[in-house]
Amino acid sequence: MNRKAFTLIELLVVMAIIAILAAILFPVFAQAKEAAKKTSSISNLRQNATSVLLYNSDTEGYFGQSAYSLNTPNGIVMPGAQVFAIFDALQPYSKSKEILTDAEPDAIKWLDILATIGMTPAENLKRASFAFNFALFEDPAIAPTLGALDPVVNEGQIEFPAETPMFYHSKYIKAGEINLDAPVGSPYRMPLSPFSRYNFAGTKRYSKGVGINFSDGHAKHYQGTGNIYVPDSPDLNQVGTPLVKTFNLPYDLNGLPPAVGEPKA
Repeated sequence: MNRKAFTLIELLVVMAIIAILAAILFPVFAQAKEAAKKTSSISNLRQNATSVLLYNSDTEGYFGQSAYSLNTPNGIVMPGAQVFAIFDALQPYSKSKEILTDAEPDAIKWLDILATIGMTPAENLKRASFAFNFALFEDPAIAPTLGALDPVVNEGQIEFPAETPMFYHSKYIKAGEINLDAPVGSPYRMPLSPFSRYNFAGTKRYSKGVGINFSDGHAKHYQGTGNIYVPDSPDLNQVGTPLVKTFNLPYDLNGLPPAVGEPKA
């Protein structure tokens, strides 16, 4: 009895076809997975935006402080402080710490970051994937600009709510490290201190873009570089308050146009 079997040539042809199909399909699967991650992350940003607006509805339209202390005089953030951040303030409204994360949950190791400057998180929130606009969530409890010199922000002050970021994809950059998302010459390129807005630059994450939610409550994914269109605003950190481009993608997402291009301190 003759036994039928594949010849070596036939087997090689089949293997070649499988290899070609794999080469075609694997990138498609990878793109689909990346798209799913991006969709999930944007969904979290939308829910985060909703929690901010709910918070504001209970505070007569005022945005929360970026941070203050629960165990120091006048709530001033200093070494030894238990830091109550905007992350914590939104928890009663979002009811989920996971909303602050996506597929890169350790992009901002909040617990570790505070530990390096001698502080602890008041609510034991350990990590996040999104940073906040330091000019929108002001910090009257953080030196050197304290109290009434650095007041909280009201929704009525936002002239461009659909263009003013609240939270965005970010990754903590240590002092002295290079941030490749920021251009040479920008203070975001290499932060000089362990804790400032420059350590929390916007970061390309999914499909080489950055996800952002805005003070009107919507969230969007921005591809590549450029500016979110708003008028130039004064940079209060420089003598003469020169006008600067506000919201330079993907790295600079702090500001409150047209009042200030970046935070005051």
